[in-house]
Amino acid sequence: MPQPITLLTATLVLAVLYVRYKSRPKVPRSTHQRHLKIVKLLLAALAVWMAARYSLQHALAKMDGTDQEPSFIERAVTYLSK
Repeated sequence: MPQPITLLTATLVLAVLYVRYKSRPKVPRSTHQRHLKIVKLLLAALAVWMAARYSLQHALAKMDGTDQEPSFIERAVTYLSK
């Protein structure tokens, strides 16, 4: 059986957490604009992650000596950068 001081402390901690939860200011619901910002941020993060993965994949392939012919995207980037 738990000690009375342990039960008292747990009750006190939970009471303080409950009071803090109830006294916090009400946050307005998410708006459509906020959802769009989150979607844009996630898409940008996905694009950055894909670009980093793509470049690291090809850098590792070049180091291993297993580099293949340039992909369509690499050819397009090379063509556009000229």
